[in-house]
Amino acid sequence: MASSINASTSGAGGVITTADNTGILNLQTAGTNAITVDTSQNVGIGTTSPSTYSAKFAIKTSDRDVIGFVGGTTYGMRFGANSSFAVIDGVDAATGTSAYNPLCMRGSQLLFNTGGTERMRIDSSGNVGIGISTQDTRLVVYANTGTAVQRIYNVSGTNTYQMSFHNSTQECGTITTGNNTVGYNSNSDYRLKENIAPMTGALAKVSQLKPVTYTWKVDGSSGQGFIAHELQEVVPDCVTGEKDAVDAEGNPVYQGVDTSFLVATLTAAIQEQQTIINDLKARIETLEAK
Repeated sequence: MASSINASTSGAGGVITTADNTGILNLQTAGTNAITVDTSQNVGIGTTSPSTYSAKFAIKTSDRDVIGFVGGTTYGMRFGANSSFAVIDGVDAATGTSAYNPLCMRGSQLLFNTGGTERMRIDSSGNVGIGISTQDTRLVVYANTGTAVQRIYNVSGTNTYQMSFHNSTQECGTITTGNNTVGYNSNSDYRLKENIAPMTGALAKVSQLKPVTYTWKVDGSSGQGFIAHELQEVVPDCVTGEKDAVDAEGNPVYQGVDTSFLVATLTAAIQEQQTIINDLKARIETLEAK
């Protein structure tokens, strides 16, 4: 039992004092509890046991809409939940039409929606997907409309940092923009290096390279370049990953190639070749002068 204030629909209502010492207060309409205040001053709407929900203020309802903020005759925003998800529903300020649950907590995932369509979600691992509902890395951005997947703006100068890449101790590289140009920069400062020596044997190394042409299995389009593990045998710096690697589920983990790391080898090879050419030229000139 409890002390109650009742708004009756049959006869006069008022304060109903029962012979009990529970210290609980009920606010009723038509004899049904609408609000309960327990002895710990926990407040429950739609429940007589607010302490069950470990909250100072608890709302329980069998309907989806739990709290509504009303503007005029329409919802400005409403909070709700059912057995499978929690939702914040909004109204488009320009048209007055429903914005179709712009924020939704479903299980352990947080979904962001506009116009009734999911646009972004954060999963239980903290991975973020934009334009896609499944993601296996920290951030996945997906677009299939022919527009840019991502645009990065920083217009503070002509040699402007757009993106910076770091390991656990320092910046390792950047993407910068200039006047209509983009720079992809890896650290190469002399202060980061030691045991610096001229490259030798580059021409012999280049002769071991195996440039090829090929077609891609995915669409049959033509390509040219190197096979990763073959290039790795000659210039390991150009290749990431290992030949025939797979993940824990047996899916391929493909090798990657960055041919920019070939520039030094090719430059040294050209220099070695030019030395040979110059030597042969000098010999020919000597023979012709006799």
